[in-house]
Amino acid sequence: MISQKAINFMQKNKIIDTNRTLAIQMKTILYCLFGIMFFFATAATMTGILIPEMMESYHLSNSQIGLIGSFQSIGSFSAMMFGGALADRFPKLKLIAIIFAVYTAVMYCIGMAPIYHLLLFYFILLGATNAYLNLLISAFVSEAYGERRTAYMNIMHAFFSIGSLAGPIYGVLAQYAGFVWNQSFIHIGILCTMIVGLFILVISKAEVIQSAPSEYSIKKLLSNIATLLLNRHLQLLALLCAFYMGYQQSISLWITTYVQKGLGLGDEIGNFALVLFWTGIVVARFIQPVIDKRIPYQKYLCAACFVTAIIYMVVLLIGNGLFIIIALFMGGVFTGAAYPTIIAMACALYPNMTGTATATISLVQSISTTLLSWILGIFMEHIGYKAGIMLIPVLVFLCTLILTVLIRHTAKT
Repeated sequence: MISQKAINFMQKNKIIDTNRTLAIQMKTILYCLFGIMFFFATAATMTGILIPEMMESYHLSNSQIGLIGSFQSIGSFSAMMFGGALADRFPKLKLIAIIFAVYTAVMYCIGMAPIYHLLLFYFILLGATNAYLNLLISAFVSEAYGERRTAYMNIMHAFFSIGSLAGPIYGVLAQYAGFVWNQSFIHIGILCTMIVGLFILVISKAEVIQSAPSEYSIKKLLSNIATLLLNRHLQLLALLCAFYMGYQQSISLWITTYVQKGLGLGDEIGNFALVLFWTGIVVARFIQPVIDKRIPYQKYLCAACFVTAIIYMVVLLIGNGLFIIIALFMGGVFTGAAYPTIIAMACALYPNMTGTATATISLVQSISTTLLSWILGIFMEHIGYKAGIMLIPVLVFLCTLILTVLIRHTAKT
């Protein structure tokens, strides 16, 4: 049953004609949005599995591969900087349809990119569309469902988590089926085309008008971010998110390449390790509420990061395939709920400025992942895979240090 607030929201924005079957149309829109979340998560995590093939196809060095992650982060940064203005001036459902159509086109473009430099440009677009879709869908669901937003946001992130797990699984299955790496992106593009078509069909039956212009501006956003960054607590959360997402992206982008080229092991080991890493993250996000009832999550995460850093350091030095698989699954389970928890803590600091708080954390994180992806590629190219991959436990250990300071700072305040 749709809440009265949802109906008022739709009437105000002329999203759905309330004389029709509102519940059916809203559910159809939601299912499309969940499908969109699933597929853009799938493509994001599938890339790591395909990196070794991409290196061979374009004859790339490690630093050039690192730039793929960096350029994707540049796209995300750009979307968060400039996307808010569009979101506040145009109907969100129409924007979602347009941006997802662009995302779908990017899938085809990556699959047919003839040269490396064009591939980098497409990955900028991929990062931008990913970040902007996340922003738009979250905003729409939050506005439409009011008091029930938490339940629907959790369902939405569940679909994202399942899509993140499906990405490496699909990449592995595509390789075993004999598909070339770029065909995997084209296949995702075909599936996305069907979702786009259905979504456009659904919202085309609704009378959508342009919202009244808001006072949003990039200058105002930057001013608010600068104000928030004066808060010591938020500074620590931003750094924590930067190092955590740097670690997560490094695993996703580099672990299969490290296993194959650095250790000389079969590709199935690296692929399986990445699949289990994302499996662990999905598990972590489901068990996090249970943990939070028994122990403050900051304290749990601090201990978990410390243990994970030690496990990673030992296992990566040993270089045993089975140990790597087990370690990545454990790392995913121990630390997988960190990102949404960090965002929630930032929003709790500024309950009346949740959008700006989220943007502040996300912008700092985007800058860090842009640099770290490229730096890790340079490390592996110049000092070797085994030495370069040690940046991962270092990042997790830095998370431990920041959490220690954060816990003490929280206790004082």
